Amino acid sequence: MARGEYITVALALWVGAGLAAALWMARRGHRDPLWMFSAVVFGPVLAVMAPERIERVPRLVSAEAPQEPAEGVTVLVGVDGSPESGAALRAVLDLLPGGLGRLIAVEVVDYDAADSDWRGRQAAARAHFTAAHAVCGRRKVECEVLAGPPAQALLRCAREQDVDLIAVGRRGRGLSVRLLGSVADELTRTSPVPVLVVGALAVTDRPQAETKATAPG
Repeated sequence: MARGEYITVALALWVGAGLAAALWMARRGHRDPLWMFSAVVFGPVLAVMAPERIERVPRLVSAEAPQEPAEGVTVLVGVDGSPESGAALRAVLDLLPGGLGRLIAVEVVDYDAADSDWRGRQAAARAHFTAAHAVCGRRKVECEVLAGPPAQALLRCAREQDVDLIAVGRRGRGLSVRLLGSVADELTRTSPVPVLVVGALAVTDRPQAETKATAPG
């Protein structure tokens, strides 16, 4: 090969090694776009640094005051502002109008957004919670922001809160499912409690006002 071809191959291997490390970090809850820039600049050096940099346990970022214990089914709903997550919340209200106990809405951000929220992920989560409160009407809903890989964070919350059911949208916002995998698929494979997976079209035909009226306060 000519010298230029050697240089091209070397650069491709350098960048490829860095991108592989960045993808590995993204799957483990570090999804800041700056890691992609670092992947191009540092290449295989990032692969050496990554195991020391990543966090291994999902953690709580913020939470509203918990509800009082209530009779009925305790449900955790994953929210992210997507139509599917909104449909999941509405499906829970429709399916359990009189048997719903505690309702916990959880949004998961990456570890980097939890530490330095320059992308506004936590502010977006608060906006999503405001929308969730509007959907629930008089029904009380607890809201938590967690950091970590989405499926792992939701499962950890489900265990700690003694949840009976997890409800999520079929697909949410964020990086491609082909790159990071489907949160819904991982939950259905690994969750010790039932998982309700809802598509964007599974929305009640009833007016929202009726949903509010039938939900216990």
